[in-house]
Amino acid sequence: MARVILAMRSQAEKRKLYLEGRLNFGIRVANKTAQKIEGIQKKLERFPGLGYREPLLEGRVNTYRACHINKRFKIIYWYDEMKDMVVIEDIWNMLRAPKNLITRVK
Repeated sequence: MARVILAMRSQAEKRKLYLEGRLNFGIRVANKTAQKIEGIQKKLERFPGLGYREPLLEGRVNTYRACHINKRFKIIYWYDEMKDMVVIEDIWNMLRAPKNLITRVK
């Protein structure tokens, strides 16, 4: 089983997503979204290649993949086979301009 690590940006985005969801949609919706993120993390522990390759991040040293949380958000991650570790780089709001994803993920 792979170890899942959240990068600092993804931790901040997860916290921000929860707080904004709680403020705008209520605690029940915010908790449900947080549970979905936790569920995806657990799936990535067992199946690191679960998501699809992120086309905007092709040609990088790491092979970035994405998993959808819901219609608006997706998790951007990469898998290090040598260390058996999944690194979640970002939780991306898909309403943002796509070119911003390219500059955000280094």
